Amino acid sequence: MRSNLRSYFELVRLPNLFTAMADISAGGWIAVGTVSYFFTSFDFLFLLLASISLYAMGMVWNDYFDVETDRVERPERPIPSGRILPSQALILGIILGVLGIVFAAFVNWMSLLIAFTIVCAVLLYDYDAKHHAVFGPIVMGGCRALNLLLGVSILSDQVGSYWWVSLFGFMYIIAVTYMAQGEVGDQLHPLRVRIMAVTICLCVGGVTLLGLGEHATVTVIAIILFAGWTFKGVGPALRRPIPPRIQKAVGTSIVGYPLLNAAIASIFGGWLAFVTVAIFLGFSYLFSHLFAVT
Repeated sequence: MRSNLRSYFELVRLPNLFTAMADISAGGWIAVGTVSYFFTSFDFLFLLLASISLYAMGMVWNDYFDVETDRVERPERPIPSGRILPSQALILGIILGVLGIVFAAFVNWMSLLIAFTIVCAVLLYDYDAKHHAVFGPIVMGGCRALNLLLGVSILSDQVGSYWWVSLFGFMYIIAVTYMAQGEVGDQLHPLRVRIMAVTICLCVGGVTLLGLGEHATVTVIAIILFAGWTFKGVGPALRRPIPPRIQKAVGTSIVGYPLLNAAIASIFGGWLAFVTVAIFLGFSYLFSHLFAVT
């Protein structure tokens, strides 16, 4: 039973679920700007549960559709290794998708709409789009941008006002996904890693400019931490862009994604916003030593 539970945690990429929760926390700060609302409403909890369910669904469907490829490239994964049957993954993916939509429906119509759109985008990516070098990363970036907006939808009327904030995550995840396409094989992929490095710099510059206000100090500190964390993985891959280093760069970039969210949230809520978003990096990093991230 213990071994089987571990296989399911591996299937849903447990460390990554915390990065999805960081989206919701950051989105909540963008919409509300104060911590009081988080503790006086169940909406934040429902959105966290919706995001966890939808992200886990995406990971399950990814491995379900990729089982034949994984038998060759990643036979250690739960489905190709036989630890989880394809039929079990299929049922789990359906249940998680339904749960994500139901939890979002408890909040408001905007949350429901965004959750449904995420399900459609995730299925599009996992079934077909991920096989396209350009279209795949764009769809994946869209999924992540929508997840941030799912957090913003805690107040439905704020989505229209702050949709543009999701462009940072959209751009960042496009670059991470494009870089991740160089994780396997024997080729060098310098262009993919350079695009990732440039994207990090654009995010750093953009968030810094937006944060030159009331909470400028914490925003600058947050964005420096984000840059330092991501380049810890991307730097070695820049020097020698081989698949093992790219895989590590991808993992570091995914685990460090909450720091980008935390920097954005700090613009709206200062130190408390930064801490309540960045804390998810700690959980993600902790579990990344126990379960695969990519």
